[in-house]
Amino acid sequence: MNYLNSSAMLMAGTLLAFHASAQEAAPSIPPLNDSTSGAMRSFNPAVSAIVDMYYYHEGSEEGLSHMKEEMAGFGGHGHDEEHEHGGKENGFNLNHVELTFSAEVDNYFKALANVAVSEDGAEIEEAWAETTGLPWGLQAKAGKFYSNFGYINAQHTHMWDFSDQPLIYELSLGEHGLNDKGVQLSWLAPTPVYLLFGAEIFQGDNEMMYVQEESDDLPENDGPRLGVGWVKLAPFQFEKSELQLGLFGASGSHQEIHEEGGATNNYDGVNWFAGADVVYKFDSGKAYGQGDATIQAEYFYRNKDLDLQNGTGSLTGAQDGYYIQGTYGILPRWRAGLRWEQVGLTNEEQEPGEDKEEFGESWRASAMLDFRPSEFSQVRFQLNNGDYDLGDEGVENAWEAFVQLTFSIGAHGAHRF
Repeated sequence: MNYLNSSAMLMAGTLLAFHASAQEAAPSIPPLNDSTSGAMRSFNPAVSAIVDMYYYHEGSEEGLSHMKEEMAGFGGHGHDEEHEHGGKENGFNLNHVELTFSAEVDNYFKALANVAVSEDGAEIEEAWAETTGLPWGLQAKAGKFYSNFGYINAQHTHMWDFSDQPLIYELSLGEHGLNDKGVQLSWLAPTPVYLLFGAEIFQGDNEMMYVQEESDDLPENDGPRLGVGWVKLAPFQFEKSELQLGLFGASGSHQEIHEEGGATNNYDGVNWFAGADVVYKFDSGKAYGQGDATIQAEYFYRNKDLDLQNGTGSLTGAQDGYYIQGTYGILPRWRAGLRWEQVGLTNEEQEPGEDKEEFGESWRASAMLDFRPSEFSQVRFQLNNGDYDLGDEGVENAWEAFVQLTFSIGAHGAHRF
């Protein structure tokens, strides 16, 4: 024992002497100043990867993706590309792997780049820079980003309370929502309550509502082709709850090509939408989300007015829809949720020389249960049942089932309200 103690003391003394001599020999390193540390942070962004996979099963005869493309009033009209609504298939699916890089660029900007990697390839979902020091409550953003209109459009898929997006969003704007290249300017009003105004100008390249076709009979509309405006108000803020209201609207250029009876009709004109949203959140203060509740709803109305380019007349149409949903923390780490939605309460279209057609409405009900072991992972179970109006083919009922696993690796910032 004495031998071991003596050896340990000798080794410790040797290491201390070596450390002291190394300190004397090493050159002094000046402390980092603010500009140096900021530069180092800019080369060391927060990096994360979010994996979203699920098991899916639905029981329709033709497949729900095809049914949604044939829904009366909402179906496609012969665009150059075929757009599928969700692309789910029975069995196991990998939605995508979401890679995110974010950092404060300097004292004036913060930036984010988000890449969605799927089995079919990679796509830049977002790549933007946003100001951090403009005066008078102003903030500007430029790049490719999700429009901040409404409530759910700006959310990535892993932030949704249900495994799929509301029908009115999917049928009107496609599976990616309104995500485009452009600029945004917002103003936080100096009022006692939260009041935020926003305006956005986009190139106008949405897969559903703002399409530019390639045809010699259609004009080449230069961008930007889409303008969006919104306002968000939180009139009541209590100790444990908050209510937020919103209004929004957008208008932009849109084109369609119809193949009818051996003839090709080319249409060019304007598509616009407007709506409102409301969100209420209650924080119980209990551990792991037990007793927390959220209720949200959105109404969306769209209208198009397109002129026939190779003839006289116009193509007009109007559709709307809404959803209302709620979630509640039934136990620590466990949530349950219900969602009800309808589309086509207004559902009409009129082609040149034809009488106005009025179509029926469709509905869907959903129930979900999810478990969150931590803030980095989630398992969700969900059932959907809906009636879908297919026009002349009648109304078809379909069931859907999801078992979803989502987990994140690396830095993952807090979600917005």
